[in-house]
Amino acid sequence: MSSSLIGALARHREDVDLSCPPAELPGLRTLAEVLEQVPDPRRIRGRRYRIGSLLALCLVGVLSGAKSVTAIARFAADSNADLRTLLGLTRATPNTTTLGRLLARLDGNALDDALHTQRAHAERVIAAQGHYLLVVKGNQKKLRKQLRQLPWREIPLQDRTTATGHGRREVRRLKVCTVQPGLLFPCAAQAIEIKRRRTNRKTGKIQTKTVYAITSLTPDQANPAQLAKLMQNHWSVEALHHVRDVTYGEDASRVRTGAAPRAMATMRNLAIGLMRQAGWTNIAAATDHYRSRPEHATAMLHLAT
Repeated sequence: MSSSLIGALARHREDVDLSCPPAELPGLRTLAEVLEQVPDPRRIRGRRYRIGSLLALCLVGVLSGAKSVTAIARFAADSNADLRTLLGLTRATPNTTTLGRLLARLDGNALDDALHTQRAHAERVIAAQGHYLLVVKGNQKKLRKQLRQLPWREIPLQDRTTATGHGRREVRRLKVCTVQPGLLFPCAAQAIEIKRRRTNRKTGKIQTKTVYAITSLTPDQANPAQLAKLMQNHWSVEALHHVRDVTYGEDASRVRTGAAPRAMATMRNLAIGLMRQAGWTNIAAATDHYRSRPEHATAMLHLAT
């Protein structure tokens, strides 16, 4: 499940300082706590570092512009004692082999579900007087089945947008349905169906895909046109991949072992999301900033006390 925390974070934007965003969001689990809950694929015997510490190191390294596992290990080796203490690396710093083995063996789905919004997280967003907008993917089979069975054929088309870029033309057709109690997700008020038709302008090849989403926003709070804009702003695979490739050289990455490529992509997605939430529009400039001020990166994870 991919996610966008519309209100819970946006309501703090007026207090955000680009150099050091707020370290705590009331009512929500911190990233440091979430990272500790990721299933550890390593054998208990011989573990030298907590999984939360290693994943926090990877995320801070990526926030600082690290493009590979080797670069993350180099970042750790060059870090000062205070940063290593915050990360929980008091004995020594992990090398490339240690980090590479961990990332290669991680459960990609578990890592994504841990770092993205789930039911309990959504409940906390609502408790914090925020709202959520979630794209429902294959790992939420029962919820996706419920959404697919809604009477979409009886609902008229409510929004249509066209976008061009990267040699493609994409048409998105959106329908919105008010949901009744019983949907397998807390506080869902509206369901969204988007049919995407993508045409390769060079080859003429056409791809179609149907996407479902849910939101706690009521019809009075967000009409179909507004939901279409939110979906476009908060869920844009093409734009995100472009940033990952330009800033992190993802397409040229040599990280290919096991689940490591997916884990690194997840870290990049999260890092970019954090930087954008902090108000950065130039991601390259943001990584330069966090490279020289890693304590600002750890503040995002609420590692600083």
